[in-house]
Amino acid sequence: MIEGRSIKKARSQFKTSPEYKELIKETNAFKRRTLFLGFLTKILKQNGVEAVLVGGQAIDLYTAGTFATTDIDLVVDNKIMAEKLLNRFGFGKEANGLWLNKDLVIVIQIISQSYSGDSNKIRKFKVRDYEIKVAAPEDLIQNRLYSAKFWKSNTQRDMEESVALLGIFADSIDNSYLDRLAKENDIEDYLAKARQYTSEVI
Repeated sequence: MIEGRSIKKARSQFKTSPEYKELIKETNAFKRRTLFLGFLTKILKQNGVEAVLVGGQAIDLYTAGTFATTDIDLVVDNKIMAEKLLNRFGFGKEANGLWLNKDLVIVIQIISQSYSGDSNKIRKFKVRDYEIKVAAPEDLIQNRLYSAKFWKSNTQRDMEESVALLGIFADSIDNSYLDRLAKENDIEDYLAKARQYTSEVI
């Protein structure tokens, strides 16, 4: 009962905060998600939780909203604390395990595992006064090309996202690392296709 009152009070305080007021006024879904992500990352860090943005929202962030996604995938090293904070920020856990804030129309998946790629290649993205750790573009490209070749659920979009990342990071991508990932995951043929497409559009 005490915990319930505490959560209710925390949710009420959040709804009267300047951050919430700014979020609720933002009509652009991509900007709203990005602002909340920056805010959440800051609060997580203050509570000793490291978080890395992965998946579609990471690609959306790198491409400035070109590829719309519906949820935020966040890898954290303390799932219990992360979910506790989401609860305090008005999120409810759905039957599928995703966390939803109906007022902000934001969906978050908390992933409790170590970052699967090379953590030394994680990039930092500045959003106003916030700093967000984002999955390495090489790892995102590998993930999308693997999906395109083996999952085949959305091959065209997976290839388009890969090509977009290859173009954006043409001058800074670690091609030797990407080549190794491609060989390890049997996607060298799809990486070659993506590189060919990239060379044609740049």
